[in-house]
Amino acid sequence: MKVDNNITLFAGGQPESSLTTEGAGKKQEGRKTVFAGNLNNQGGSLQDRIEQKKKDAQKQALKIVGDAFAGDRAIDDDMENRRQNVTELVEDRKRLEEEKAGVEARSEDLQKAYESGQVSEEDYAAELKNLQQEQLVREAELGKNENQIMQENAVIAGTRIERLKHHAMTDAQEQAEDVLDAARDEIVGMVCEEGRDHIDEETEKREEQAEEIKEEKEEQEEFIEKQKEHREEQEEILEEMPTEEMVSLDRIQSDVQQEVQNILDKMKLLAEDIKGAVVDQNR
Repeated sequence: MKVDNNITLFAGGQPESSLTTEGAGKKQEGRKTVFAGNLNNQGGSLQDRIEQKKKDAQKQALKIVGDAFAGDRAIDDDMENRRQNVTELVEDRKRLEEEKAGVEARSEDLQKAYESGQVSEEDYAAELKNLQQEQLVREAELGKNENQIMQENAVIAGTRIERLKHHAMTDAQEQAEDVLDAARDEIVGMVCEEGRDHIDEETEKREEQAEEIKEEKEEQEEFIEKQKEHREEQEEILEEMPTEEMVSLDRIQSDVQQEVQNILDKMKLLAEDIKGAVVDQNR
């Protein structure tokens, strides 16, 4: 199973040809190869955990990059809105300047009409006051317009400078790579830990089997030794008995010998079984 571009997981046993190269720690161009063995028949469970770890890491990495991209996009949108606002303010300034020029032209016409006697002094004073107030309004609007343009341009310039200082997308990509690298290391650790647990369990089972075989062998030897001692005792008794008693005991001895032989035959079969088990254990 391929975990990512740098890690390959084999759920089966370790190939014979790789025991020396992998065991000796030979690296193959930065790739990591992990042999998990049977892993106590939990290969599916391990694969599920690996897949979940990959999904979580990819989700986290995508969120980091996505958040940075969204932040950059929001800044771009804000700057574009400010540029558009500046464009509209510049257009509005032209209108305000034209209106101010119109007020000035009307003031000049009023002055000429007054000097030529076309307008009375009272009407002149009243109209001049209105034109002066309108002029003040136009000047205030132009001042506000200029301030807004300066503020927007200042924000746009400041944002450009900050972007030169910071690299949000580049930093986000590096953070995302760090997340994926950490996930790869955790996956390798998961596989190695699972493999060690499997090896420990198999070793413990073999040690228990060897101990059982050893105990059975000792019991067999003890039993044979007791039978041997019992037979020697019988032979000593028979040697000391009178002839007539020996004759009466021939049949008993024959029965006993047959029984002993039967037991030995059974023990021989048990010994062969144990011997076979020992041979299998030492392979």
